[in-house]
Formats: sequence, C-alpha cells, structure tokens
Amino acid sequence: MALVIGIIITDPIWVLFSTIALLVLGLAEAWWRWGATGIEYRRILSSRTLSCGDTLECVIEVTNRKLLPMPWLDTSDDWPAALMPATARHQTSRANWWQRSRDIPMDGGLEVSTEPAIEGTVRIPHVTDREILQQRLTLAPFERVRRRFLIACGRRGAYGFGPVAFRWRDAFGLSARDADLDVRDDLVVYPRVVPVIAPAPLTRQVLGDRVRRQSLFADPSRLAGVREYIPGDSLRRVHWGASARSGTLQVRRDEPTGGRRLWVIVDVETAPEDRWWAAGDTDAQETVVMVAASLATWAMNAGVAVGISANGRSAGSSGDMSIPCGTHPRHQTRILDGLARLRPWPSRLLREAMVLASPLWPTDATVILVTCMPSEAKREALARACCRGQSAFIVNCAVGVPKPNSRREMLETEPEPGPITPPAAQFSSIRSVRAWNLDQPEVSWDVRDCVRID
Repeated sequence: MALVIGIIITDPIWVLFSTIALLVLGLAEAWWRWGATGIEYRRILSSRTLSCGDTLECVIEVTNRKLLPMPWLDTSDDWPAALMPATARHQTSRANWWQRSRDIPMDGGLEVSTEPAIEGTVRIPHVTDREILQQRLTLAPFERVRRRFLIACGRRGAYGFGPVAFRWRDAFGLSARDADLDVRDDLVVYPRVVPVIAPAPLTRQVLGDRVRRQSLFADPSRLAGVREYIPGDSLRRVHWGASARSGTLQVRRDEPTGGRRLWVIVDVETAPEDRWWAAGDTDAQETVVMVAASLATWAMNAGVAVGISANGRSAGSSGDMSIPCGTHPRHQTRILDGLARLRPWPSRLLREAMVLASPLWPTDATVILVTCMPSEAKREALARACCRGQSAFIVNCAVGVPKPNSRREMLETEPEPGPITPPAAQFSSIRSVRAWNLDQPEVSWDVRDCVRID
C-alpha cells in the first residue's frame, strides 16, 4: 500500500523506502519458511567401539544445500557429559565441486556457558549425565562446515549422541524459528583391560579337554608316547604292542589335562546388604569391572571357555546380564560389550542372582566372584550355589582392608607411575592367582588377594 501511494504521489523517497521494506519482509518470510530446508547435520566418529583410555575423533558436519544463505544458525546437540570435547578444529568447505574451498582455523577449545545459543556446553536441568553442545554458524549458499573434536574416553559405558535442535534467524533479526532433527549415534567404550602375567591354573579339575604341562594325573584317552619300563610301574600301563616291537617292556605316557571352563560373577553392590539398592562408590565398581574384564580376557586368550553374569542389568536390557560360556573369537568382544553396558547399580541381591545364574554354570567350571563388598554371607551363598565338581574363588577389590598373610598367594598388581585418580587406574597388570580352601576361617582380603572356595 505504501508503495502504491508513493507511485501515485510520485515521491521517489517514499517509493525507495517502501521497496526496501518489501524486500526485507520478503527475505524474512523466505528465511522463516525455508530456513530448515537443505540443512544437513552429521557426526562422523572415528570408531564405534573404543577401549577405556583411548581418544575418539568426532567430526561434526553441517551443510547448507540451498541457494538461501543462513546468516544465523544455532545448533544444540545432546551429548553425554562424560564425553564432552576438550579441543576442536574448524574447517569450512564448499559443498559443490564448482565452488572454491577454504579453511578457517579456530584456536582454543570450547567454553562452557549457560546462555542460550552461545557456542559451548550447557548442562541439562535435572539430568546429570547429559549436556548440550552448542554451536553458532554462518553458512553461505552450498557451504559445508566441519569441526573436529578430540574426545578422551576415560570411563566405560554405552553412550548415545543426539537428537539435535536448530534455531535460525533472518539477517535482520526480525524473527526466529526452531526445528528438531533426529540424528543419533552410538558409542561403546569397553572397560580397561590389564595383562594377567604368569597365572597359575584357575581350576582343580584333574581331567578335561585342555593339555597341561604338569599335573598329578594324566588322561588315559590322550597318548603322548611310550617310555621304557621302570621297576614300580603298574602293569596296567604297559603298552604291549610297543613292547613286542621293541623287544623290551614299554610303558604308556599320557598327556596331563584339565578343565577349561571359567565363569566370572560380577558383583556391582557397593553398599551393605540391608541397603543393597543404594548407589555407592562408582570408582570401586569400575575396579570390579576392570578386574573381571582382565580375567576374562586372559582366560580366553589361553583358550578357556568363559561365561559371565552379574547382579545388574545392561543398558537396553530388562534382565540381569548373563553371557554363556564360549570360545568363539567374537565371544571376547561380546563379553567386553556386556561389561561396558553394565549399569552401576544392582538389580537384585547377589545371592539371588547366583541362584538364578547357577543352572548356566558348566559342571566342570571354575567360578570366580569379583566383588568390592566381601562378606561371610556371600561366601556361603557361593559355596551353596556351586555343585559337586565345581571350584570357586573370591577376588576382593575393596581398598583399605588388612594385608593378607604371607603364606597366601596374591593377585599381585603393579601401580602405574604418575598421578592416579580412580582406583581402577592403579593397576597396570595382574600377576598371579592361586588356590585356597574355603574352610580357612579368615575372610578378610586385600585388593590383591584371591581366596579359593572348595
């Protein structure tokens, strides 16, 4: 209307300002209607699975695939608080081949801010493990912006990224509009694994399907060779065929064997049994998971079939974590994945979990309970759950209990040099594991002690 009036009265200033106002309103309407069209948001993770202590490189790519520029674009990405990036690099490139590329360096890291739409991170109210990674971008037509973040994976877990919220404004600041984009990515950080150095056999099965170097008994079904008869040898061991061929008495030599199945029980309780559901020391729980993962990894590398269970649930599962025995090369990854997803609070009492899981234990298995809250009740429950032919151990990961007796073999550890933060970082290797009798009355163990249950 103002433009029509200006034309009628032939006033050029009126016409000019009216035309500019129409252009501004038209562009603002275009940004309002089509601002979200052609906007792409993508995360590129260097790996979907990592070990605790590794560094992840995450590339966030935002692309404007339309002719309309985006002078003011804010992105709010929902991230795990434990994986917030420490450093970032900024790179801008054109999305199409006929346009030039340019790189823009960005010095320094991200700042933490509580102001909305400011580049940095904002903690979500009432959610302690999630934060918002916010970025403010300016995108030209057909422009792509990449930012590379270095993330230190210091704690195990199953982490999810996303969704993403957008807010864009027109170049004149007249209006703003929001939109959501369901872009999700998953990352699994495996628990830390330390080497188990020169351990003794964790089984007392005198016969089995695994060849040993030394044993009190030999498997008569496995013939290793023959030797000359020595006075005192039983005539039942004489190999008559070899004796006839050689002309002298020959005695069988059988291979020593033993069982090769191991079951690891992970106890996530960190509070007394009368308050077993209460949240406790998460660092102690991480130590328990680290020891369990190290023992399972060592056993599988030695060719032992390993199964694992816990009195806690995995993320995304409604039941207690339980993985049957297996020796497949992917079985080790399955166990580490289950331990990575294990939630840090118990779902039931340990003795109830052992009763439910005991039918899965092989009859010739060695059962190891890894706990940071040892008690006489747990020892008795484990002894009752084990059937005839099974041997059991308790590995205590508690800190601050008296040292074991010198006559005991210990689960030795070597501290890492330098500053140590969580207890799980205090171990660089696990040296040896030996056997004890459950009938011994002492039930006070050190973090490096392993007690045998018969």
